[in-house]
Amino acid sequence: MEQYSRLWEYCDEVKATNVGSTMKIRVEPPPHLQRLYVCLDACKKGFLAGCRPIIGVDGCHLKSPFSGQLLAAVGVDANDNMYPIAYATVELETKETWSWFLELLMDDLGPVEDHGWIFILDQQKGLDKAFDIVVPQAQHRWCVRHMYGNFKEKYKGKGLKDLLWSAARAPNSHDFEVEMNKLKKMDGDAYNWLMGKDLNKWARHRFSTAPKCDMLLNNLCETFNSYILGARDKPILTMLEMIRCNLMKRLEMKRIAMAKHEGVIVVPLHFR
Repeated sequence: MEQYSRLWEYCDEVKATNVGSTMKIRVEPPPHLQRLYVCLDACKKGFLAGCRPIIGVDGCHLKSPFSGQLLAAVGVDANDNMYPIAYATVELETKETWSWFLELLMDDLGPVEDHGWIFILDQQKGLDKAFDIVVPQAQHRWCVRHMYGNFKEKYKGKGLKDLLWSAARAPNSHDFEVEMNKLKKMDGDAYNWLMGKDLNKWARHRFSTAPKCDMLLNNLCETFNSYILGARDKPILTMLEMIRCNLMKRLEMKRIAMAKHEGVIVVPLHFR
């Protein structure tokens, strides 16, 4: 409990040692911590300088006695690895908390109109509504694994599963229609269920080519949630420091590894 009284001091220290970092605290009477947002300047600059404009967003449970949720925004770098951008502790995963998180994230990264951000998400409670409020113009995709989780509650069987994935992965409209017609012959109701979903959000052939990324899964965030698993049951300051230090070590290890590389390093054109 004592660590909560030191959060303002901690935020000031982070901003002083990594100038440009965003540390936002929201409290409720009398005051009690309600939410805390973290976007380290080093992570923000690295993402803007060299990552694809696609952002995975997800939440996970905190396991301390005070519970809560941790929301995260994670990018993908030029080597197809996760690149954490920002994270926040919140009371619950709702439309209000996601809207608050997305507003701060857009303040840090810049508007969708300038950067063409594309989001991938797991259809969490309140998240679709938060996108409509904060970034209605942004494209976003659904994680097909989570969509299939909803699909299989009504339509079971390996045949339907395989055809759903084949349709989702289809690189063009012709191949998509072929796979969907196979699915229609097997189960017309399953076909109607899928066609009732926005194809722009789960069918690869309908994705924008702008981000140079055709990922169908929100593995970025799932990897990050596993990466910080050891910190999620710790007191608030201990957890924040474990996450910050792990990110710092990760970036430094990758910098050292690249410094040892011999020969030509392919520098891709700006993804946007």
